[in-house]
Amino acid sequence: MSWRKEVGTDDSRSFDYILLALVVFFIIGVIFKSAIVFIAVGIFAAYLIAYKIYDKSLEKSLHLKNERNTIKLFPGEETTFRFEIQNRSIFAHINGEFSFNLGAAMKAYTIVKSEKDYWKEIKLPLSVIQKKKTLVEFPVVAEQRGVARIRNISFYFPHLLNFNMVRLRYTNFHRTEFIVYPKLLPVHGIHAVFHMMPGESRLNYSPFEDAQSPLGTRDYSYSDPFHKINWKASVKTQKLQTNIYEKVVDRSFIFIINLGTQNNKNMVSFNQNLENLLSYTAYLSEYATKMRIPFEIFINARKPGKEKYLHLHEGEGKNHYMHALEMLARVHKQSPILPFNKMLYQIGKQLIQPKTIIFIGDIPDGALEMIHSWKQVQNSVYHIMEGDNGAFVRPMKRGTIKNAT
Repeated sequence: MSWRKEVGTDDSRSFDYILLALVVFFIIGVIFKSAIVFIAVGIFAAYLIAYKIYDKSLEKSLHLKNERNTIKLFPGEETTFRFEIQNRSIFAHINGEFSFNLGAAMKAYTIVKSEKDYWKEIKLPLSVIQKKKTLVEFPVVAEQRGVARIRNISFYFPHLLNFNMVRLRYTNFHRTEFIVYPKLLPVHGIHAVFHMMPGESRLNYSPFEDAQSPLGTRDYSYSDPFHKINWKASVKTQKLQTNIYEKVVDRSFIFIINLGTQNNKNMVSFNQNLENLLSYTAYLSEYATKMRIPFEIFINARKPGKEKYLHLHEGEGKNHYMHALEMLARVHKQSPILPFNKMLYQIGKQLIQPKTIIFIGDIPDGALEMIHSWKQVQNSVYHIMEGDNGAFVRPMKRGTIKNAT
């Protein structure tokens, strides 16, 4: 059953009183052989039977439509949400109250006016007519980055026969999920981050060529390398011919986010600027998508599995961008932090080809030497810094300050 009935002591007490009255009237009727008393006994018996039928139908009477639904929004965006409730019983439930909890990422602003009421139950008046469907509809707005689910659904209404209040609590997991993406906070100077490195992306003016992707031949020039001469084509044309290959370049980004920061006692805690760090990453992901640049993301939020950190593998396009936004939205504000240097060591073992690497967040002690060893294999390394005029990107140097925020 999807609903579980929760009633107070008054409900069972009233039933016991009526049952006791039935027994007493029955005994009196037997002793005095009074027809009027037996009529009263019949009335009490009919009431108890109807009471039991009604009581048993409560948990089975309501059906809440519960299809899997994911609603994705940016902060400030608004949508309309609805509950569809069907009463399959012949009894109506009137003058009731429908209640539920909605996470802090979303706000039912027409119902909850105060900021301090986010975590309280949201209550709506509700009457459900017999054999009918009822829609409970209200607007919600995305308040802040995160994931919100609907929890603690219940329906509170007066009992039809004893008028005590009955609470039906929804026991199934509600499958609607709200995902609020991070804000897109701009990072100045990202347009200037472009380095030519061997790779697989096609580019008309790259100094690198893919020897496995010939485009044709042209007349030989004295500046052409000897190994690029196509001898078969030269024999056919009676002129030296040079192979032309597809121009390629690696334009991919690696975004590495440190959610932690070190205090004066060398203790690691969550960066107070966490939301900005994730918002910068969201902006960089959007930029890479618009420029058709592949990117991957590493975040030192601890998770179970072989990889102890959050990792979005390299990809490109709109779907990859949406996966990135969802991963950033799901980063909990107090999730366990993996030591940043430990994650860097694992990442370093994967850097087989040169990459453009951008750090977002603090660079802790001991990490700079590891990062500069990456630069020795032609990796371009940058750091997102924050100033009075917003965030900007700059190349990593040995004198880089510790904090990015």
